[in-house]
Amino acid sequence: MAKHWDAIVVGAGPGGSTAAYDMAAAGADVLLLDRARFPRDKPCGGGVLVSALRLLPYSLDPVTEQTITSFRVRYKRRREFEHHYHEPLAIMTQRSRLDAYMVERAVEAGAEFRDASAVRSIDGTTIRLANGDAHEGQAIVAADGANGVVRRGLGLPRLRGAVALEGNAARSEQPAGARWSDAVGLELGSMPGGYGWVFPKGDHCNVGLGGFPSAAPTLRDELSRYASGESFDGGSLTELRGHHLPLRDPDSALVRDRVAFVGDAAGLIDPLSGEGIGNAIRSGQLAAETALELVSGEASDMLAYRGRVEEEIEPELRVARQLQALFHQCPWPYVQLLRRSDRFWTAFCRIVRGESTYSQLQGRLGPGRVVVDAAASFAERRAGRAAAWQTSS
Repeated sequence: MAKHWDAIVVGAGPGGSTAAYDMAAAGADVLLLDRARFPRDKPCGGGVLVSALRLLPYSLDPVTEQTITSFRVRYKRRREFEHHYHEPLAIMTQRSRLDAYMVERAVEAGAEFRDASAVRSIDGTTIRLANGDAHEGQAIVAADGANGVVRRGLGLPRLRGAVALEGNAARSEQPAGARWSDAVGLELGSMPGGYGWVFPKGDHCNVGLGGFPSAAPTLRDELSRYASGESFDGGSLTELRGHHLPLRDPDSALVRDRVAFVGDAAGLIDPLSGEGIGNAIRSGQLAAETALELVSGEASDMLAYRGRVEEEIEPELRVARQLQALFHQCPWPYVQLLRRSDRFWTAFCRIVRGESTYSQLQGRLGPGRVVVDAAASFAERRAGRAAAWQTSS
């Protein structure tokens, strides 16, 4: 016989833990599940933007390893420049620490957490685990990552996306270890559809790159070359891990009856930056808000969640898709803007800090927005044709 809960959250990353926290804090009976034994690590650069920090009702200081105030940008592995901002832009952490910490906050709020609890199937709102246990929730929040078991179990189409590969370079054993402290490194213009990064942590740097799926066969060699170009020993990177970055199509499913998809499970990664923690947290909050309405009897399903995402998050994704298409069509002018324009740099920092948005930036274009929209539409169609050709090849 299935045990009954007000809500079941599948996946204990930032989105799932946030949803569980909010629902439990409001008095709901919440079960939070994850297939892995905690603490566990997962592929992720581990950067949390200040815009995401502002969403949380608690501080991440206990799991912060570095505070970032600078971006060090390299274009096609040759030209390099650095910009410093007068306030923090992001913090660096490790997902093993971050996710465990956020789970602890959800448990303190009243959620029940069960790790090493892989979901085998979903039937309506009944979740069956690999160990044979069954749990039924009035609401289900699917936060189980890109193309997870809930999406597959409901027969929904796979999310498209980018690919990435990352590894770690120990500071004490790498010639470039001392170079990185309060700066994040970005490599632009080299990877079709993506970029490279150096994210400094306490005892190591996370080095990675990502791009269009067609780049997958070359990622390992490209990562070694990129790391070497940043003065790391490219052949000595440890814990190499590849992963999929799911990107939402505007019409892809966010809800199925009483099931809501959040974070990577909904494809809510920013297509321009590749950042996903902020939208995971915010979508978790929106899903929790909707689930609480269902539990209280104000709603009969989770459909209101779709409207909330489409009103708040999707407009930002839409502008980010345009900017991503424009940038990868012709990156050099945008790199020069970032390098030479204090106004552009400040606008970028304000978005990173959550003090402005992509939509507000677009709105300041005035009549020029029509030209940008047309150019972006052309670039998106061209990128789509290229992706289709790469897939068929």
